[in-house]
Amino acid sequence: MTRRRRLTAGQRAAVWVAAAVFLGFAAWLYGGSYLRQRDFALDRARQVAVAGPPCPEITAAQFEARRLRAFKATLYEGVVFGRQFGHMDCSTLRYGGGWSPATYPVCQFTGPALLQVKTAKGEWFYAPGAGQPATVRTPQGRAECVLASNFTLQP
Repeated sequence: MTRRRRLTAGQRAAVWVAAAVFLGFAAWLYGGSYLRQRDFALDRARQVAVAGPPCPEITAAQFEARRLRAFKATLYEGVVFGRQFGHMDCSTLRYGGGWSPATYPVCQFTGPALLQVKTAKGEWFYAPGAGQPATVRTPQGRAECVLASNFTLQP
């Protein structure tokens, strides 16, 4: 017959403290900061979700031959977004429907006329045209452009 050893008062207190810390962490994870950040990420994804036809793409040789210039360039999250005209608004989106901590940049343009996007995986050139809004996403470091945008300048 084995005797069961009873916990001392100090050991019982340590168990209660560990349980309280675990429950506090679980409450933070499921009802606190993490879910608020995820909801914010999902809301941002809805704001920049646009559907439209693909932007007309041009080659680097066509870009150089036409002597085109993307005068306004912005480095955002490791990606260079160049445009000829207009205004832009950028944000980051999470992969995996908002669950993943990994992100990629998305930029919306009011009327860029010309876009030059440079990532670690390459360089893309688009000619949406003057006054035509556009949105560029760069998941996995590859640029994707559509002729639509939710970004406008408010008077």
